[in-house]
Amino acid sequence: MKNFVFSEGVIQRISQYLRFLVELKDLGKRTVTSSDISENTRINSAEVRRDLINLGIKGKRGVGFNIDGLINNFNQILGHDANVKLILVGAGNLGKAILNYQILKKFGFDIEYVFDNNEKIIGKKISEKEVMDINSLQDIINESNIRVAILAVSQNSAQNVTDLLVKSGIKVIINYTSVPIEAPPHVNIQTNDPIEKLLHTLYYLSNTGQAF
Repeated sequence: MKNFVFSEGVIQRISQYLRFLVELKDLGKRTVTSSDISENTRINSAEVRRDLINLGIKGKRGVGFNIDGLINNFNQILGHDANVKLILVGAGNLGKAILNYQILKKFGFDIEYVFDNNEKIIGKKISEKEVMDINSLQDIINESNIRVAILAVSQNSAQNVTDLLVKSGIKVIINYTSVPIEAPPHVNIQTNDPIEKLLHTLYYLSNTGQAF
């Protein structure tokens, strides 16, 4: 296993910083201060300044930090220098809402494939994505090497679909269902704040192929 340069705490905080910065950039802001970052992430200002110093990131007195520069630096650390492909399992009302959730694209997360077992919607397009038969899921994951999945199926199907995702090589599952799911230790399951958690797990996926 590759030795990590950064601790778990640092990676978690960088994920929080990055989420805030991308949202700030979307508002048209170009610079930010460490106090702004602290206030909006609720991370102690001294901790924020220490992280930036340890990462070799310097700002300008009276101006702060260039947002684009910070985003680029944090993306490189997290291994997020290119778009990350995901799959979505479940194309019902919840799945449709997720497909229309534009903030995913804003952070560089693209839903590449959508799967369902409902014959009435298989083959149809939702938000320009064709709904594919879940029976083809394993082959497509193996061919595409996608390792992140969003789960938006019914309660009764949640665990069975989770088992299929694990068997297919998925490493990170964002669980949007209302029931808990179980997976082996090497599979990371997240049930809240998907953007921050996706950013967080990228570091480990890019360094070891596993997400903790």
